[in-house]
Amino acid sequence: MFVKYPEELIEEIRMNNDILDVVGEYVKLEKKGKNYFGLCPFHREKTPSFSVDNTKQMYHCFGCGKGGSVIQFVMDAENLDYIEAIKLLAEKARITLPEGESEEEKKRALKTQEIIKINTDAARFYYEQLNDKKNLDARDYLQKRKVSEGVIKKFGLGYSSNEWNLLYSFLKSKNYSDEDLISSGLILAKKSGDGYFDRFRGRVMFPIFDLRGNVIGFGGRVLDDSLPKYMNSPETLVYNKRRNLYALNFAKNSGEKRIIVVEGYMDVISLYQFGIINTVASLGTALTESQGRILKKYAEEIIISYDADTAGQAATMRGLNLLDDIGCNVKVLLIPKGKDPDEFIKANGADAFKKLVDNALSLVEYKIKVLKSQIDTTAIDGKISFLNKAADILSKIDNSVEQEMYIKKISQEYDISQESMFAEVIKRVKPKGNYKPAIKIDSTKIKPVGNKTKSDENNLVHYERIILSLLSIDNSLYRKIEDRINLEFFTLEENRKAAEIIFTKIKDKKGIVPAELLNLVSNESANNFASMIQGECNFEDNLRAILDIIKKIEVIKLDKRQKEILNMISSSGNKEDVDRLKEELKSILIQKKSM
Repeated sequence: MFVKYPEELIEEIRMNNDILDVVGEYVKLEKKGKNYFGLCPFHREKTPSFSVDNTKQMYHCFGCGKGGSVIQFVMDAENLDYIEAIKLLAEKARITLPEGESEEEKKRALKTQEIIKINTDAARFYYEQLNDKKNLDARDYLQKRKVSEGVIKKFGLGYSSNEWNLLYSFLKSKNYSDEDLISSGLILAKKSGDGYFDRFRGRVMFPIFDLRGNVIGFGGRVLDDSLPKYMNSPETLVYNKRRNLYALNFAKNSGEKRIIVVEGYMDVISLYQFGIINTVASLGTALTESQGRILKKYAEEIIISYDADTAGQAATMRGLNLLDDIGCNVKVLLIPKGKDPDEFIKANGADAFKKLVDNALSLVEYKIKVLKSQIDTTAIDGKISFLNKAADILSKIDNSVEQEMYIKKISQEYDISQESMFAEVIKRVKPKGNYKPAIKIDSTKIKPVGNKTKSDENNLVHYERIILSLLSIDNSLYRKIEDRINLEFFTLEENRKAAEIIFTKIKDKKGIVPAELLNLVSNESANNFASMIQGECNFEDNLRAILDIIKKIEVIKLDKRQKEILNMISSSGNKEDVDRLKEELKSILIQKKSM
């Protein structure tokens, strides 16, 4: 695969083009079970066999076999090459590519670079202002909030003076044009048209970084309780509050399997100061789907910690539902006495906060808890209403064991038979129409490709692809098998190159998801991988499955070498060579026996 643009940028473009939205422009989709189905746009059919998995951000046609990520879909649907598809999707997501062939693209790229330079110079200016003796009020504020000097430097905190155009004058001295300064969002034009002034004044400044470490925007907080307490940069060519998260550039490298989402910049900074660096904040908005997909990429578990007031509770529920819909494992961290994370950790310390994290409620537990707080269950009518609404919640649980445990718990707590509660839940999950449940795949029966006439080489390639697919589905598997496989383990060059990128991403704690894997291989291979991920790789126990496949590969390689040795022994006239080959053969037989 030819890659012109940075890998991180391609992934950013993919994540900001939801496959349901893009495919929905070409195909009428209907939800059946977890996935969406429609008539395949790539071959004629009367019965829908074209499937879109919103959780994995993939498509696959069970009729013609085509499949892949949103990039492959656009390539096939519009008959574009890889780079052309990237450009089209970048334009849809309003993401500027670093290079462009047209004059318009080049101008846009130059303007983007200029705004990043302006933001970087502004961040340095604000930092210097914070250290200026005439701005002691800002220093006093941060000292009262117990922010250390090291954290001030780490997050690049600064201060915007109360003067009307101090930043403007500084940036003009750097020879920036008024047009670019206005485009940065940091400078505003007077309504009278006779001058310019600073957007941020009299505020502690919080630079906002993207994943590549560029300053893309700012948040500013007043030193008192005047309103608006917080002010953020407006949308610009480089800053989109719906597609970024504060401090994710730090949290993604924390080494933790979970990320905590809080509301404010100071919550993030206080937790970081206490050693909890796997924390991010949404940028003045409710969580968006784009933010959710980014979080899913970098964490196996996402914990939301918003204010306990009514508005915070509603925001938490919206965030939970959004994250759950895109396949995230989400929980809710509840802080006692209505405190925010900043207040709690300063009063109680890191260990106490970590206990709260460990005891975070699951999505179902939180919904039941909120339901209890809204309904008076002392009266019969209230109890009936609660149990019916609880049944609505439980009916949405996919895992039957988890569902049964909650049914049992609620039945005991409210003195109702498990059978009655189970019956109410089942009513709500009964399949409609002619919908047929998906076939369950037996994880212990991993079959070779095709029939017995297929060569060992084809089976090896097939098994290698299953390993890569499983690693992209469950990154944690790599640590459990890294002593069993390396790059030389893969026989197909394309698989070896994909493995190298996957291994590196996981080691660097960047993570990889199935849709990314599809962009590492050719279009033909992407179809095969999509088919595997959607069907063959639905194992009940991924670790057991991947270990079984590794064993099968090892057996095939040993069998192949055994045949080679037997042929060499029969044709060799050199006694020393024969003796050496016999020793190797003996070793192979011992290895196979021990498997």
